Amino acid sequence: MPIKLEISSAEKHEGDAVCIAYNNNHIFSGGADGKIKVWDNSLNLVKTLDMHESYIYSIAFNKSGKLYSSSCDGCVKYINDPVNNEQIEELVRCDDSINSMYCDGDLLYTGDEKGVVTKWENDKMLFKYNIVEEVKSLAVEGTLIYTARDLDVVVSDAMPGKSGKYSTKAVFPGRAPLTLLGEMVENKRSYIAFTDRTGRGLVLAKNLTGEKFATIWELIDCHEMIINSIRGNEKFLFSAGYDGKIKCWSDIDKAKPTLVGESDAKNCINSICLGTDGAVYAACSNGVIHKAVFS
Repeated sequence: MPIKLEISSAEKHEGDAVCIAYNNNHIFSGGADGKIKVWDNSLNLVKTLDMHESYIYSIAFNKSGKLYSSSCDGCVKYINDPVNNEQIEELVRCDDSINSMYCDGDLLYTGDEKGVVTKWENDKMLFKYNIVEEVKSLAVEGTLIYTARDLDVVVSDAMPGKSGKYSTKAVFPGRAPLTLLGEMVENKRSYIAFTDRTGRGLVLAKNLTGEKFATIWELIDCHEMIINSIRGNEKFLFSAGYDGKIKCWSDIDKAKPTLVGESDAKNCINSICLGTDGAVYAACSNGVIHKAVFS
């Protein structure tokens, strides 16, 4: 799959661009400067939001288009309609850094450095789940909570109606980041992808009910350096990291995936997100946002 387009933004964050998300035809990047920058599809800067006073760890959108951000100061903030609105609200401020966030519909889940996953509905705290290990990467699908740090990827099943109770469904040797991808079957993504314990390899496992989270393939040393971000859709898996490369993998349901495209941002990539029409956006360590279109 050749690269159709590669461009980088003329504007940039002061310091690292740390996290990135795509929503409503705009790109949103959070940086070490505490700012969220909003870009159009051509990486023209639309606006800058002064969300935090320091390093932003994670950003997430719910299905209504509300933007949440978390910072090293232990604060989670949000803004409705961030392209047209300026009013920033504070959801919570705590002593522990919130490293990861994920929205399942309009439900928000936050994961902190102490290993606590918190469930929020209508910006009110519902339950806390003590996963024990720091939550560096997080995904949620129905009652299933997927978490990862450095040694294990854990799938937990939250018990309905029981505050903070859960059972462990599966544990894989692996580390953050993780992502859900593949076709939707009965409201579940078909696969879980994550990195192996070296951080340079990729693992794909089944996610559907009855398939017992069986591992499909492991790809060793597919990046020269540690992978910081992975994303996927129905057909492709994308990975990126310290080597500055965005790699596109196809045949993800086969015994071994195929590398079909590669883009070089020429700087460490901290996070990627998927746009439309084959576009992948990367938040880079030099503060720049890089775009690659695979076709």
